[in-house]
Amino acid sequence: MRLNSEFKIYNKVAEFNRYVRNTITNFIPSVHRDIRIHLLDENYSLLHNLLSASYNKGNIRIKYISEMIVNISMIDYLLGEVSELSENNSKKILRAIRMLSEIKNMIYSWKNNIDNGKEEN
Repeated sequence: MRLNSEFKIYNKVAEFNRYVRNTITNFIPSVHRDIRIHLLDENYSLLHNLLSASYNKGNIRIKYISEMIVNISMIDYLLGEVSELSENNSKKILRAIRMLSEIKNMIYSWKNNIDNGKEEN
């Protein structure tokens, strides 16, 4: 992996993944474990797509970046579901949403740099 913006995104995604696993999933009642499973699955898919995008070039990279945007949208939806289930822990959920927003902004910037031809392959 190149040591530029992808590396920073990787650190943010890994930190977010740890935060969700260690903190957010504890708020999900066992009755709603399907939400927990989907949330963790989308987190791992986000990390997988990030690594795939960083090791590929051209249209394949754009495909994986687009998939990351879809993963982020699903994670955002699932965090909304978690916040409805657990209103007592809204500060921790809001922190997760802020972390996700930072990741989303970095990925959109990466995609815009590719679209504008500013990225080296």
